[in-house]
Amino acid sequence: MESKRKKVFYHTDNFWGYLFVSPLLILMLIFSVGPIFFAFYMSLTDWQLSGAGSFIGLENFKELFADETTWKELKNSLIYTVFKVPIGVAISLILAYFLNQKIPFRGLFRVIYFLPSITMTVAIGLVWRYLFNSQYGIVNAILAVFGIQGPYWMADPKWFFPAIILVAIWQGIGYDMVILLAGLQNVPGMYYEAAKMEGASSFQCFRKITVPLITPSLFFVIIMEFMNSLKVFDLIYIFINSSFGPMENAARTMVYGIYQKAFVHSRMGYASAEAVILFVIILAVTLVQFWGERKWVHYD
Repeated sequence: MESKRKKVFYHTDNFWGYLFVSPLLILMLIFSVGPIFFAFYMSLTDWQLSGAGSFIGLENFKELFADETTWKELKNSLIYTVFKVPIGVAISLILAYFLNQKIPFRGLFRVIYFLPSITMTVAIGLVWRYLFNSQYGIVNAILAVFGIQGPYWMADPKWFFPAIILVAIWQGIGYDMVILLAGLQNVPGMYYEAAKMEGASSFQCFRKITVPLITPSLFFVIIMEFMNSLKVFDLIYIFINSSFGPMENAARTMVYGIYQKAFVHSRMGYASAEAVILFVIILAVTLVQFWGERKWVHYD
């Protein structure tokens, strides 16, 4: 019997698979992977916005670590992340849980909570700057109804950054809610029926059944929120725009600082060094989360 001849590679399924994904891979190499490596190179030079610079080694990193502004930006980025992620995920989980129940107008409520996630951040920032106005803003007007003297949100450094965090939480809960809602809908109902027969309360069902079984969705939401929070820029830029001095320093984050150094002060190499530091921080946080995944994420 004649032995089967080995297929030529371009006649195999693997060849056609690689061929069809190659445009996406090429674009990713050009616009994602390539710029990352180029940023590492630029961080070792005194590259200016107007053109290439000379190699200066680790001088940019030495200057960054000696700059108080860098530490302020890092502090603000961490504060933003520490408050936004836990509070936002917790609210999203509670909303997803209640919107997974059989309640009137459930679909309408889902749409309402999701709308801020697909609204342009520029529009959200401009509207909320108006709402936070201390003289004619709706936020302080509502607080006044309850006898509370509203703060000067847009003029007090102590309240400027908390206002941004509140808006970011409001904008982000819709997307997280949808992801968690999908996880909730995959939890088999027989577990709840068995728990009810054993006399378990709704809170016990939520804590012992719901949360453990949606940990894959929770893990995805948390890790994405951490990365996005550390990279926040657009909302910060909209709020800081036309604010200077103490107000700007109160809310500037690392990505905002990178923008300032690169496109305002034209120090591309210096900005790239801060971008490398941010990259390392995000990578470290992500690796720690993946390491901890084995201890609390339960897959079927």
